[in-house]
Amino acid sequence: MTKSIRTKIVLSMVFMLITGGMFLGVSNYTDSKMLAIDILKQNNQSELRNISDYYFEKLIYDMEFIVKTWAEDSDIVSYEKENGQGRYVKSIPENFEEIQGKWVGIIRSMENIAWMYYALEEDGSIFIAPVDETMPSDYDARVRDWYIGTARENGDVFWTEPYIDAGESGKLLQTVSRGVYRNNELVGVVGLDIELQKFTEIINELSYSKHSYIFLLNQMGDILAHNSEFPPELKPYVRRAAYNSDELITIDSVEYVSSSVPISINDWKLVAITRTNLESELKLIRNRIFGIVSTVILFGIFISIVLSRHLLRPLNSLILATDEVSRGNFKIRTNTKSKDEFNILSNSFNHMLDHIEDLIKERDKNYLKTVTVLANAIEASDEYTRGHCDRVGEISLKIGEKMGLSEREMDNLRFACILHDVGKIGINDRILNKPSSLTMEEYEVIKKHPMIGYEIIKEVDFLEEPANIMLQHHERIDGNGYPNGIKGEDIRLEAKILAVADTYDSISSERVYRKRVFTKEEIKEELIRSSDTQLDGKVVKALLDILNEQDN
Repeated sequence: MTKSIRTKIVLSMVFMLITGGMFLGVSNYTDSKMLAIDILKQNNQSELRNISDYYFEKLIYDMEFIVKTWAEDSDIVSYEKENGQGRYVKSIPENFEEIQGKWVGIIRSMENIAWMYYALEEDGSIFIAPVDETMPSDYDARVRDWYIGTARENGDVFWTEPYIDAGESGKLLQTVSRGVYRNNELVGVVGLDIELQKFTEIINELSYSKHSYIFLLNQMGDILAHNSEFPPELKPYVRRAAYNSDELITIDSVEYVSSSVPISINDWKLVAITRTNLESELKLIRNRIFGIVSTVILFGIFISIVLSRHLLRPLNSLILATDEVSRGNFKIRTNTKSKDEFNILSNSFNHMLDHIEDLIKERDKNYLKTVTVLANAIEASDEYTRGHCDRVGEISLKIGEKMGLSEREMDNLRFACILHDVGKIGINDRILNKPSSLTMEEYEVIKKHPMIGYEIIKEVDFLEEPANIMLQHHERIDGNGYPNGIKGEDIRLEAKILAVADTYDSISSERVYRKRVFTKEEIKEELIRSSDTQLDGKVVKALLDILNEQDN
């Protein structure tokens, strides 16, 4: 008489709920931490974008607006030097003093600008406001990078990378410039210089998290400016952060979050690396969760001791059997001795496996017949290879058994052997049956047959593994095979076995291109010669052992 399992199920659910509570506690802490990190990432990204928009992009817009406006100014566009005037570098001609005066006023009102100037295409003269008397007398604006780059832009604004001032100031400058055109001809360049120190001042004046380090990087990843002294160990991560935003960085158990936004100057990036400091902030949550988990564990231990003897033994038997079935082992059977519903379930489970095993055997038998018919149809066109697949399959299975392949691996190998030449259905019979040596072009065609075969059968579910074996059976251990040129351990063992068996049948059978059949000793010598170059040495040894056993 079977006993009711209701009590067992109720107790099992209690145990599962306790275990689930532990899992949920840990998950909640982890989720809380990740949520806090995500919020920090989003805030960093949002704040960086605001900084970029309201500080850097505004500065960029203002500077570009100034050079655009003056490059299109009618006085600049129509300006021409008076006859007899020489080159100007350290002074300003009288007919340009009015413009220079306006520029000096702009520079005084905008602390961002160090100099403004107009360089002439005519002779390389440069009119600087304010005048820099330390400039070299032979200065020719036309050969400077900022002038050449501006001329290439054909009317667009040009930003240089930072460079050292040509005068004696020694300042690190960046030029913003635009070409001046008259009747579509370049007549000069209007430019202004910004001290690179200005970017550092902007960053230092930012109201940003005290745990954050802000960096301005150029397109090469060089740090142009930053807000404060930063830990040296962070430096390798700064460049990486410019291209891998929202990365979580851990250094000496301290976690940092990196964020970056682009600046519209030569692919520059604004990067923030922020210390998370989450451990202290999540300490209260962690302590509460650990307290709950500790209580649950103690209670769970008590419950598990009570239930393990009566409940887990038959249940584990069914779980283990189910796991084996999921792995493809349909020969497993349960042996439950309890006199309750578990016994009924166990017997039903075993009957189900008996029926499934019968169905699988019948299915495999039909599969085998189907693929055998296909292989025979292909071989029928070649009298020299007739029966080749059967022979290759026979020797492959002997090698597989010798090398201890599992039942599933043997089944996959069997199908792969039968179908390994199915790709030749896409090869011209003239090439397949050619009595003389193949040309290079013909050989390249032949080399396509593993891929053709793979494409034919790969979509068939039960042939997925055999298709991969078949695809690799012409690969070589030294990597000189085809179609993919893989080598060594990258080649599946079943494919290595198929390659050895295929080679063995080829050299031990009569072929259209070779009338003489090799002797047994010649076959063994050829196999040994191909070992560890074309063929796998261990598989070759297994075949040689089989042949020696047959000879004895």
